[in-house]
Amino acid sequence: AGITRHLSSVSSDRAALEERGVVIDGTQLVLHNESRYLCRCAECFGASSNQPLHTNDYSDVKISEVKEVQDHFISLHWDDGHTGIIPTSQTGAYGNGYKPTPSSRNYDLSLRKNSVQTFWGSPNSGVTKRFQYGDVVSSSEKTKEFLAHFMEYGLGFLSNTPHQPDDLLQILKDLKVTPYWDNMFGILSKVSFQSDPTNQAFNNQRLSAHTDLPYYTQTPSVYFFHCVANELDGGESFWSDTFSAVQHIRETDPEMFALLTSVKIPFRQYPRNGTWQAATQQSN
Repeated sequence: AGITRHLSSVSSDRAALEERGVVIDGTQLVLHNESRYLCRCAECFGASSNQPLHTNDYSDVKISEVKEVQDHFISLHWDDGHTGIIPTSQTGAYGNGYKPTPSSRNYDLSLRKNSVQTFWGSPNSGVTKRFQYGDVVSSSEKTKEFLAHFMEYGLGFLSNTPHQPDDLLQILKDLKVTPYWDNMFGILSKVSFQSDPTNQAFNNQRLSAHTDLPYYTQTPSVYFFHCVANELDGGESFWSDTFSAVQHIRETDPEMFALLTSVKIPFRQYPRNGTWQAATQQSN
């Protein structure tokens, strides 16, 4: 078995083969009967599972040669004929398939830390930035860039997407954001004009700022809006940053902020045919 990743070599004086095993840096002893179990080469250790690939009995196997010392590994040859690597650091413990952790910024964005989010009280070049769909789905790095932008601003615009009625499902798969929730409207909620709607979202009048599905016990965290066609006058969308508004109220009117975070408001949905729904939430 060959070693599939080599890090820069350091002094071979760091490892010495002795009667009981190999001594690392003059202080750490790895015994013969444990060293073979510690092998992190691609043949012995799963790069994706981070688990040993074998359950063989190596209790009688001994180290026969120290081959090479690297930054995070020592290459050894054992008397069962195998050549592999054992770790000398936490990084090395993940084997030669070690994957670096995500960037600290993307990691913090995934945790929705306020320190890396941008709250916006008015439009700016960041929040209104448009991404080209073809570019975003062309590589994992481009997809991460778009999703990181969305997590920072809470809003992301994609241009030149596929535009058939059910194409949103494929768009979600291309963005790698599945699984998605079914809801009272089905997998996809198709918004089209109705002359006598039970919900103002289905006419051609202006809607004030709102949150969809507030009568759910847990409202969805992310919404995808896909414009397929607009044959009516108007139809423009506007967006607001609730976090920015809440922060402004917190700083300028603490009493109002206390009311918003403590007084529960009922939300209800009464369709003509179907199940009535209701939930009570804090208004923030």
